[in-house]
Amino acid sequence: MQFVSLALACICFSMQFIFTKLFQKRAGGTLHSAAWNSIFSGTVLCAVLFFMNGFRVAVSASSVLFGLLYSVSSVVCVSASVIGLSFEGVGSISFYTLLGGMILPFVYGMVFLKERPSVFRWIGFVLLIAAAAVPFIAKLSGGDAELPSSRGDHNGKRSRAKAFLSAAAVFISNGAVSIATTAAMRAENAVGENDFLLTATVIRIALCLLMLAYIGARRRVFLPEDQKTGRAVRPAVFMLLFAICCGYALLNGAGNIFNLYCAGTMEASLQYPVISAACIVLSSLFGLLFFKERPGRGDIIGIAISLTGLVLFIF
Repeated sequence: MQFVSLALACICFSMQFIFTKLFQKRAGGTLHSAAWNSIFSGTVLCAVLFFMNGFRVAVSASSVLFGLLYSVSSVVCVSASVIGLSFEGVGSISFYTLLGGMILPFVYGMVFLKERPSVFRWIGFVLLIAAAAVPFIAKLSGGDAELPSSRGDHNGKRSRAKAFLSAAAVFISNGAVSIATTAAMRAENAVGENDFLLTATVIRIALCLLMLAYIGARRRVFLPEDQKTGRAVRPAVFMLLFAICCGYALLNGAGNIFNLYCAGTMEASLQYPVISAACIVLSSLFGLLFFKERPGRGDIIGIAISLTGLVLFIF
């Protein structure tokens, strides 16, 4: 049952990037739009979880503490993803997001949980690190064709720097999300999966409301902006953006529930590398199917290496 839950988590996490890209294409890649993304999706997720819990929620000191770490990291990850998608494709951003969710929990599992990965997993771990390096080196050398989302003015040094910082931010923040998830489920006074996720989501919404209030006060713009008009969205577009975030929230929530189920018993040094490697491949496939984002030579090599590493983690 654990591996079925793990497979379902991989599928859900891979497909959520589709909705992030749809939101970014209509609302833009700014912190302002990222805050609205988190508020929309978080509200939907809270409603679903609260209903699933029978309109009750259990809270403990550890769930609040790790929920805060989870929420801050999640806000940074979503914000960096939305901004990064202005410069990179779905496959590229999801690649670095998921890689961070693999490497950092792998190290955490060894150092703090005293896990001892097999020789095969160590080889797979090294291969997955190499899989991240290949596309990055290929883009620096100019060997890969640019994605449609990174043409035009995005070729400048400033845009490249923003793309690099976005990739670094999603790498670190998604790793922190994975660590917070594992720590929360193994704490002495741990609450249930739904309870923890509900607590963390409420904190995330509060953080995003503060961020939105700060940005709105400075820019005098509170509603999401429409990329097509450059103005505050009309009611119909507002509902469209909300519907997109509903799709994201349902996939993200389902993925997290399946993931949390595994986190209580499965080794972190196995769970997160498998999720990352599988999602790297699936998200690249979805990027090609839905947005015609053809992976470059370096990306294809990286995907092939990821698949090899994924197979080794089974042993």
